[in-house]
Amino acid sequence: MGKKLAIIGASIGQYPLCEKSKELGLETFCFAWQDGAICKNVVNHFYPISIYEMDRIVEICKTIGVDGVVSNASDSTTEVVAYLCEKLHLNGTPYKTLVSLCDKYYVRSLAKSIKGLKSPRYYKFEGEDRHIYPCVVKPCKGNSKSGVSFARNESEFKDAISYASNECASDIVVEEFVEGKELSIESISFHGRHYVIQITDKDSSSAPHFVELGHHQPANVTTEMRCKIETVIPELLERIGYTNGASHIEVKYNGDELYLIEANLRGGGDDISNKLVFMSSGVDYLKCIIDVALNQFVEPVRISEPFYAGIYYLTKQTSNLLPFFVNADGKEWLVEKNVFSTDLKESHSNYERNGYLIYKAKYKVTPNM
Repeated sequence: MGKKLAIIGASIGQYPLCEKSKELGLETFCFAWQDGAICKNVVNHFYPISIYEMDRIVEICKTIGVDGVVSNASDSTTEVVAYLCEKLHLNGTPYKTLVSLCDKYYVRSLAKSIKGLKSPRYYKFEGEDRHIYPCVVKPCKGNSKSGVSFARNESEFKDAISYASNECASDIVVEEFVEGKELSIESISFHGRHYVIQITDKDSSSAPHFVELGHHQPANVTTEMRCKIETVIPELLERIGYTNGASHIEVKYNGDELYLIEANLRGGGDDISNKLVFMSSGVDYLKCIIDVALNQFVEPVRISEPFYAGIYYLTKQTSNLLPFFVNADGKEWLVEKNVFSTDLKESHSNYERNGYLIYKAKYKVTPNM
């Protein structure tokens, strides 16, 4: 058996990471609640312990002698990983730094002077409506668009504040709404050096919740915008003090102007980090995450002729995709399809979907094909 790797969490989000660790010949030690722990049969050792019993996990990891600690696509497990790495003197981002960077308001305050990266007007809500309309209201901590709303006037603003408060126990940030196309940037950081691996186009629903309905790589941006992104994102990660691990930075662009939406210091969810990056770029993103944790990362090389890869989600907002899903069977570009129900529900966050379809081809696969 090879090096020893601790994996935090055992839900579906960690499953590809567990499989990759097994493929790499690592001895894996997984910590998570027993309920819903679908990873427990993939790893070598499973510990039915709450991930928030961090000091208990530290002592077990000391006894085991783990060489690294990982998780992916989850803010809560990312904080636990940082704590464990610090206590175990393993490669990671300092815990206090990581916790502070999970605050969207704080990250905005650090990033507002980066050349080439604009920031909308924003403020932390403390009971005062400063009348920045239209605006987006969101919890300072949270992910998957949970608690996010759009407001055009005072009445909608009050509803948005109530919605954010009910969804997440967190402070609330209010941001000026910026028109433009949304992207995410998938990066890897190692010892304070930052590598942009891929740029992702996003399909999003309209207001009020801006739910993500699809992701496509590589993004359809100009060479100039790509160069700007590859310059600005490392500067952002350096400015905020992120040193080790994956990051999923969300931006909007309008013409040649680039706006920061938020910085997520983890791999992107929705199979962006688990599948799409590897399919589109040839860079084994999950291996990169593991290699950073094991302190053995080497700058990856992208394939010379990249593929297009993407995912479409089925919801009430994308009911027009039903024929596309039905007719996808047997297509050479189809990688995976799963329809949970054709009784389509309206999605209010990225957790509420009725199915998905993943493709890979030498071109972007669209529903009218």
